[in-house]
Amino acid sequence: MAEEEIIKIFDKDYHQCGTATRECVHREGLWHETFHCWFYTMEQDELIIYFQKRSPKKKDFPNQLDITAAGHLLADETVLDGFREVREELGVDVQPEEADFLGVFPVCIDLGTFIDNEFTNVYLVKREIKIGDFSLQEEEVESLFCVPLSKLKKMLVDPTLNVSLTGYHQQNYRQTPTQAVVSKKDFCANAESYYEELVKIFEEIRGNHLRTID
Repeated sequence: MAEEEIIKIFDKDYHQCGTATRECVHREGLWHETFHCWFYTMEQDELIIYFQKRSPKKKDFPNQLDITAAGHLLADETVLDGFREVREELGVDVQPEEADFLGVFPVCIDLGTFIDNEFTNVYLVKREIKIGDFSLQEEEVESLFCVPLSKLKKMLVDPTLNVSLTGYHQQNYRQTPTQAVVSKKDFCANAESYYEELVKIFEEIRGNHLRTID
């Protein structure tokens, strides 16, 4: 079971100080290490970010929009081993050299009974995803949604704003186009500072792209 997985624990300066079960880490708010991989693409002058919709069967944050592919790093894994999450959740192979490493983002989330203090190792992959390009791990991921950067920025600022998204749903290995109307509450809980930094980076990428094509 996932809650019994053994993962590394760290002090607040990212120095390893032992190991613990995943359940213990979230119960006691121990610092631990995770892997985040964001897929994005450009459509004309708009940057599109791919969010997964978590399965309704998930214990934590069911039906929420989340990082394209992510997971906890086990005690015997290196950061680069985290790319297994992309293959497991999306059925997509990504080599580390294909991704851009953004760095380590400290993230703190306290939901009372669930305390998440993470050192997140964040990677970006520029790749368009279409039907047939992926195979979702259905017990973990229900759909993939395309979120334009411009819409994401507006939702983060205005929690009452509803926006329409398009994406791909998979059930029993059959993939179909899908649509959804979402707002900020439909996104997985994450630190505001994390999203602010991510948006800043994506804005810079979009700006560089537009200067290239001018």
